[in-house]
Amino acid sequence: MKDSSFSTTLEKMGFKLSYPKIVQSEAYPGDAQLNMCICGDKLIYNPRTAAYNIADFLTIHAGLEPVKCRQGYSKCAVCVVDSGAIITADRGIAAASKEAGLDVLLISPEGVSLEGFDCGFIGGAAFKISREALAFAGRLDKHPDREAILSFLDRYKVEPLYLTESPIFDIGSGLAITEKTVSL
Repeated sequence: MKDSSFSTTLEKMGFKLSYPKIVQSEAYPGDAQLNMCICGDKLIYNPRTAAYNIADFLTIHAGLEPVKCRQGYSKCAVCVVDSGAIITADRGIAAASKEAGLDVLLISPEGVSLEGFDCGFIGGAAFKISREALAFAGRLDKHPDREAILSFLDRYKVEPLYLTESPIFDIGSGLAITEKTVSL
């Protein structure tokens, strides 16, 4: 948000911020206008809910290949593992992404919690923090597809990093804004 302590901190770090010219709301679809997922050279999104000017910029001017789906919460529903690989519980996203050439692990929609809802999204519970590491808000121990997820990550040489000891839960996604290599 403009003029927030977060935006001020980012600007002090040298980031140049710009803000979309859209009117958002708390209710769907007004809350899903920025909910688009970039995976390598692909943009996974719902053209009916995404802010058209941003989707057009990303597909026409930036040259991303559009992968259209019916899921308005596209970013929430997709966990990017690699530039050519995703994890999702959404069958529509899985089908469209496979058709676009992505490697897709389709998982059960169960296993990710989100307060106030029956379940959360894997993309809202995990985000890349480096090329080799994927952060999870909570552990996969009780997820019904734990072994398949870990095997898929291993195929792409991506290590899971658990941010909490709780079972995995949806935080609305995350974004690493800087990367620093550290020895553990």
